[in-house]
Order: sequence, then C-alpha cells, then structure tokens
Amino acid sequence: MNRVTQHLILLLLGGALLKISAFSADFANYVKPGFRPLLIAAGTVLIFLPVASAAFDHRRSRGVARQTELRRARAIEEAHLARLVGREPVIPSPAPSHQHGRAGGHRVASLLMIPTAVIFLAAPPALGSFAVQQAEQASHTPPPTLVEARPTTLKPGRVNVLSMIEFADLAWDDPSGSLRGKTVRLTGFVVPSGHGGAWYLTRMRIACCAADALTMQVVVKGVPAPETDSWVRVTGTWIPRKAGGTGTYSPPEMTASRVERITPPDEPYE
Repeated sequence: MNRVTQHLILLLLGGALLKISAFSADFANYVKPGFRPLLIAAGTVLIFLPVASAAFDHRRSRGVARQTELRRARAIEEAHLARLVGREPVIPSPAPSHQHGRAGGHRVASLLMIPTAVIFLAAPPALGSFAVQQAEQASHTPPPTLVEARPTTLKPGRVNVLSMIEFADLAWDDPSGSLRGKTVRLTGFVVPSGHGGAWYLTRMRIACCAADALTMQVVVKGVPAPETDSWVRVTGTWIPRKAGGTGTYSPPEMTASRVERITPPDEPYE
C-alpha cells in the first residue's frame, strides 16, 4: 500500500467521523451522546495526519531529488577521472527499491474503503424492530434497578413523562405501587408482538455503543398497532401485574388512551 493510498484512507475515515459527529447527529445511532467530542477530535486528528505527512513527504522528496542530482554529478566526475587514469569507472550501487507488495496493498486498501464509503453514501440507521426480533428470547431478563432514575413524585390528574427504564423499574420493583392509576407518557418505536391486539413500545438502552444494546419494552393494549418501526409517544395507564405470578420477568403492560406519531429523536437510545 503506497503512501498516497494510506493518506486517502485516513482522510476518508476522518471525514466520515466528522460527517456523523460534527455536521449531523448520526453518531447517536452508534454510541452515546457523550462520545461526540471524542469523535470530533478523532476525526480532526485523522484528517490532520495525512496532511502533515504529505507535507513531510514533499520536503523529503525534494531532499531525494537533490541527492539524485548529487549522485549523477559524482558519476560524471568518476567517469571523467577513470578515463584520465585509464581504469574502469566505479559504479555506485542503486538506491533500494520499495515496490514489493504494492498490488496486494491496493487490494487491502480497497477493502478498507468499503465501510467508510458506506457511511458517506448510506449510513446505517439506529437499531430497530429487526434487531429486537433477532435477539428476542422466550424469557426476558428484568431491567436493572435504577433507584436514581425514579422520579420523585408521580402526580395524579396530570401526565407523568417517564423514560422506559423508569417505567419498567417502577412496574417491576416498586412495593408502593406508585404507578397505579397514574397517567404516564412514554416514547419509543413500534415492534409487533405477534399475538392478540397488543404491540410493543420499544426503546434500546446502551452503556457505550450499539453493540451492547439492551431492549426495553412495554406491551401496549387498547389501540391498533401503528406502522412497524415508527416512533410514537404513548399516553396511558399501567396495567398492574397479576398476583401469584411465576416470578419470570415479562414486559410491563399499559392501556393506551392516546398514540401520537413523532419524528425519530436525535438520540434514539436511552
């Protein structure tokens, strides 16, 4: 792989990082929002490196050209001296070649450019219903208990806006039953349930990046399912779990009184 190809790959990678982090919010499809400054810094460094390296290569090439001229002048001088004293001229050894493996390097470079080009042409969206259904299992793992995520008060007679993890935490592990009879509003995307008239309101939760995403789901009843993968805001009330259950985790349920279509949020993960 020659240096021009290396520089091009670094420029494309740096440009791709800046495109999704500095000039759009697409980076949030892959990592948490807090990583944005790091991605911008990394993209800037990746663009600066080939520019600085190209400047260094230019200066070095000028030095190589001077050395070539000097060797040519010495060869002419050696040939002249050899004729004067009647001997064979001493031929200096050629400069070492660096052409080995170039064809293979170009093939590797072509493969490295493919994922970068994909980001420019068609950046993959955030995880949706397909990823959820692929990872779906017969039994669900209960969400982590996040006491700090619980709202201080759920007020009757008003709409309480909760995150999916807050709702699941209160529905699964709240002895006071503070959700009972309260109107709540949740936001997520639609995943079909495959049975009855219910469907899943879903949100993915990540600790670092999309690779460690966990699925947070709420079973929505009382209204027809909107289009799969559409983002909606659901207002309704919690359906308490039946007493005497098996203890196996199942997603909490709610009865919807209103479903609003919304545009996908800039930060799709919780």
